[in-house]
Amino acid sequence: MQTIAVDTGGTFTDIVVLDSDTGDLRVLKLPSTPADPGQAIADGIAELLGSGVAVDQVASLSHGTTVGTNALLTGRGAKVGLFITEGFGAINDVWHLAPPEDTSRTPSLYEAKNAPVQPRLRREAKERVNHRGEVLTPLDEASVMEAVRSLVSAGVESIAVVLLFSFLNPEHEQQIAAIIAREAPGVGVSLSSRVLPQMREFPRLSTTVANARIAPMMVRYLEVLEQRIRSQGVDSEALYVMQSNGGVARISSVMPITTVLSGPCAGAIAGIQVAEAAGFKNVLSLDMGGTSTDIAIGQEGRVLETTSGRIGDWELAVPMLMINTIGAGGGTMASIDGGGGLRVGPESAGADPGPVCYGQGGTQPTVTDANLVLGFLNPDTKLAGRVSLDRAKALEAIEGLGKQLGLGALATAEGIVRITNAKMEEGIRAVSTEQGYDLREFALVAFGGGGPVPAGRLAADLRMANIVIPPSPGVTSALGLLMADPRRDYVTSRLRLVSELKASELTTLLDELRQRAEAEFTAEGYALSQLNLEFAVDIRYLGQGYELTVPVGDSSAVADADLATLRQMFDELHERSFGHSAPDEDTEAVNYRLRASALVTKATLRKHPQATTDLSTASTGQRDVCFDASVGVTATPIYDRSLLGPGHSIQGPAIIEQVDSTTVVYPQQRATVDAYMNLVIGSE
Repeated sequence: MQTIAVDTGGTFTDIVVLDSDTGDLRVLKLPSTPADPGQAIADGIAELLGSGVAVDQVASLSHGTTVGTNALLTGRGAKVGLFITEGFGAINDVWHLAPPEDTSRTPSLYEAKNAPVQPRLRREAKERVNHRGEVLTPLDEASVMEAVRSLVSAGVESIAVVLLFSFLNPEHEQQIAAIIAREAPGVGVSLSSRVLPQMREFPRLSTTVANARIAPMMVRYLEVLEQRIRSQGVDSEALYVMQSNGGVARISSVMPITTVLSGPCAGAIAGIQVAEAAGFKNVLSLDMGGTSTDIAIGQEGRVLETTSGRIGDWELAVPMLMINTIGAGGGTMASIDGGGGLRVGPESAGADPGPVCYGQGGTQPTVTDANLVLGFLNPDTKLAGRVSLDRAKALEAIEGLGKQLGLGALATAEGIVRITNAKMEEGIRAVSTEQGYDLREFALVAFGGGGPVPAGRLAADLRMANIVIPPSPGVTSALGLLMADPRRDYVTSRLRLVSELKASELTTLLDELRQRAEAEFTAEGYALSQLNLEFAVDIRYLGQGYELTVPVGDSSAVADADLATLRQMFDELHERSFGHSAPDEDTEAVNYRLRASALVTKATLRKHPQATTDLSTASTGQRDVCFDASVGVTATPIYDRSLLGPGHSIQGPAIIEQVDSTTVVYPQQRATVDAYMNLVIGSE
């Protein structure tokens, strides 16, 4: 049987096919189709089915997408209306003034704030539920019907319903949903009691509105994608989409807001597991594609997570992997800033027209053009096996930029690369040293089409001793989709002093979450024996505004002794996170969580026998490469990675080429192939 994974990036759409019997991987890369992302996926599946993969052998298909993310970041999506409890319609809008991603640009004192993202079309529902979930004022259904009609006449395509204390009693939200279904059957509905049934009004409102914003677009996209897949004869029920929490969900049942980090999550999962197999427990993953670079921290085989985050101006309170995305990729464009200096990004040439060297109409030099001019990339081969590279055009564009700077072509190209590297180093520090981690204790796993090129220099600058380059760097994100389990997260809120919380009460709260999870997973055909349950409680010191998530274990049954342990673990976590704790102060339990996963057959990394051939058989010649513009070019040996095996060791400087990526081994570094076919690079 074959399992297929598809990762849609800004420049390329990567497809990986895993033979579950032999463990063999097949790789396919196609240019992305930004105007219709599903088209590249359909084309790729058609190509696979036309070259040996039988439709009845397709066991599952998993997909990582940026459709929802891009909609939130660019202000696209549905026109949204909002229902909120009467008297609470003035919950603050988001007026977010984020620092410019281009840190070289000094912001003006008169910088205009971004427009508010929350909807202006608001209607107040006459109803009231108190903090115990008791109905004080029944819902006035007649006024709701009138309000729904007014929203429809205003052209809303989706409605968010966020009522006070609905996370304790969802009855009124459900009544409004029924009225919308009757009065406006074509309008989408997002209820906060389903999207985010937990306390804190603004995060609940923002998350629910964001879901309403992207839901019509995401639902249409996934429905059309499923139709395209079915039209080619694939009938497997296991069609998945990656979620922000690092798990997958069925295309037919996924909640749109849970997919906002769908794209970068799979890469982080694969990167951490690849590095762990190579023997590294503390890992920093760097996924550099054509448009952006995604950075994540992992420990003990798991990517660090958070229960909230920001996507542009949107505050989202959903479980997500801690990933820092920066605008630095192969297509990032270079230009002259207002002061006459070199500026790189964050604008990207994307897939269309792409870098100048693609010959598709691009005129502004990019990071890929700079790498080609410096000799890191081979001008005589096709990128990803499909895109020809025109070094002459790239050189002409960079020379034109260099004349404005008073620099030669090599110095200009090196400047583009070094500025991009500085941005990546800044992004790495944001999730590591600025969070208290010592990078000297971490290995850097670099992948994506562009990651293995700067990895050696980044590690040296950041004093990281080891670099791991996976066997197929350009499609590692797609591989991560095959390493993920189906997952759902559940949460409920109740304020309780931990000192007064009874074990029986906590057991009841957790057991309600367990029953919901079991009902939903079994309804999709999973057996109870497949479920892996991880319970947790959000706790804070009394008077604090935010909480820390403390694990409870894999059982909803809690004893009195477990409560004492829970309190002790919270104090220890607070000490580790903030450098202090207050064991004598009261603590408060706020949210109760369950992470439920269905353990399914996944891709695993396998060992390979020691190489029996001499290293010289992998040598393909040499090329002039510029590692330092002040020195000039160096005749550098080139190796074909497909001919390397475990035990082969290459002294830098060297270039190692393969279909989906290129790895640069810098001077004073050495690359060794390990048993999992990774390139492990360290200092000499």
